[in-house]
Amino acid sequence: MSSTSRARLHPAALTALIVGGVVILGALGFLAWLLTSTQSTPNQQATQKLVQWQEIFEKYRSAHGTLPDMPAGGYCLGTGFPLGSGGTANCRDYAAATYYTEEAGAPLREALASVGELPQGVSAAVRGTVGPYALYDDAGVRLLTAEDGACETPAVEVWNDGGGLFICQILLTR
Repeated sequence: MSSTSRARLHPAALTALIVGGVVILGALGFLAWLLTSTQSTPNQQATQKLVQWQEIFEKYRSAHGTLPDMPAGGYCLGTGFPLGSGGTANCRDYAAATYYTEEAGAPLREALASVGELPQGVSAAVRGTVGPYALYDDAGVRLLTAEDGACETPAVEVWNDGGGLFICQILLTR
C-alpha cells in the first residue's frame, strides 16, 4: 500500500509568502519606474523656462500686433535673481560688471503680465551667469539663459566660454 503525503503550509505562512511576493514585485516595479522615468536636468529646465517666456512674448504679440516696446539693452525675465554687483538682484553675469538688474526689467514684466501669468523662478547659475534674460537689439528680442554644456533644443548656442558655460537663445524677430 502506498500513500502519498503532501506537506501543507500553514495558512499564516501562505499569507506571509503572498504578501512578501507582492512587496517584492512592488519594489521592483518602483525601481524600474525610477530607472526609466525622465528626470529633467537643469539645462532642460532652463530651456523650458525660455520656452515659457517665448510663449508669453508671442501672446503679447498676438494681442498687440508687436512685441513689447523697450529700449535696446538687457532685461531680467522674472524675479528672484541673486544679489550681485551693486548690491542689487541681477541676471546675466550677476556678480560682474556686465549684469542686468532685476529692477530694470520691471516695465517689460508689467507689459507682459497684461496678457497672462508670467513664468516663475530663475534658472540655475552656471559659472556666475544666471537667466533667463532678454536682450533687445537690432536683430529682435533675444531670450537668453545660461546652460552647463550644450544647449537644449529649441534654444541654440550663441556663445560659450570653453569651460562649460553656454549661452543659449531663442530669437524673436520683430
